[in-house]
Amino acid sequence: MFRPLFSNRLRLIALTVPALLCAREVPADNLDTWNLTAGSSVMYDDNVFRLPSSANTAALIGRSSGSDTITSTVLGLNVSKPYSLQRFDLDVSVADFRYKNFEHLSYTARSYSAAWRWSVTPGLHGNLSSSRKESINSFSDYLSYGAKNLRTDDDRRFDADLELGAGWHVLGGVFQNRRTNSELFVQEGDTTLTSSEAGVRHAFASGSSLTFLNRTGHGRFDNRSQPNSALLLDNKFDQTENEVRLKWPITSKTTLDARVARLERNHEHFSSRDYSGNVGALNLDWDITAKTHISGGWTRELSSYQSLNSSYSITDRFTLNPVWQTSVKTALRFRYDIARRNYFGAVTATSVGDRSDSQRTTLIAFDWQPTTSVGLSASIANDRRTSNQPGLDYKDTTASITAQMKF
Repeated sequence: MFRPLFSNRLRLIALTVPALLCAREVPADNLDTWNLTAGSSVMYDDNVFRLPSSANTAALIGRSSGSDTITSTVLGLNVSKPYSLQRFDLDVSVADFRYKNFEHLSYTARSYSAAWRWSVTPGLHGNLSSSRKESINSFSDYLSYGAKNLRTDDDRRFDADLELGAGWHVLGGVFQNRRTNSELFVQEGDTTLTSSEAGVRHAFASGSSLTFLNRTGHGRFDNRSQPNSALLLDNKFDQTENEVRLKWPITSKTTLDARVARLERNHEHFSSRDYSGNVGALNLDWDITAKTHISGGWTRELSSYQSLNSSYSITDRFTLNPVWQTSVKTALRFRYDIARRNYFGAVTATSVGDRSDSQRTTLIAFDWQPTTSVGLSASIANDRRTSNQPGLDYKDTTASITAQMKF
């Protein structure tokens, strides 16, 4: 099954690795103002479109096999410059993805994040930031087999932190999140959410902190100038969220991060699309030994997913991530995810009931850093989904090799 991965398609990596190892080393330093990153990878995916095993692949995508080999090349620039009490950060990357068989899926992603870490006084500071991330929508959710749909996430944020003394902070901010798709994606439509937040934080002498935040926002569906009465698709909504966060360094080797929130979304015209519920996360980081680290936790997400059979979904996810530093230059990583996603809020009668999916992902990776500026990695992952709805089960296996250099 993995024979294509080890064919001549690996020539890019085969040629890159010796060049990196023989190159004059100019190690990156976290204190450097400028850092450049260059990398390339090859990944074999045996089920690009996340098709069920019983699917007629040829009829759906016009080929007898849904497998492909994807090569990618990434160039990145990081700039970090302090100036008095201020700090300016910039991360820019260009990633080019080329598909061997499904050439129409090839794309170039341009992403960035820029931030001004501003400070008027040591006790009054905050962030002014902007970021963009481009990627291809996963075919596990975007069920238009064979079509390329690129997703762009744009975020703008201004926040402030006023330290009152005795560990007390007053927090505030405004931000905007915008998501767009290159093709129509009704279930997860193009949206813009503009919000404000306010809250307080108490930082304890032990290093723990407790934070309360309230967020209030107004959103719109950018590709719907008017509500669609036939499909009960709204064009506007309001959203509120009340959140409590806890950061607790239990010991010098163990840290607990917890978040609990109440989220509510109300639509302007169709209340049948409204939803509310509890969300949160519980994450634990533990340095078991000097060479062994483990992290893991639970998250609950509540998100919009609009079709005739659903208005929103609730996802519970459990994650385990052990890392073994086998030597100074090598490490072995393992990841196991199990998620349950349930869909609710149908606006039309359905004979099959609410959709419910279970997903399991397993990954094992080996990292090698022969020099301080060169990194190599190899990984294999397996992803499976089962659903109570027909045609949504799939199995997928990927294998990849990556080379990266920082200078």
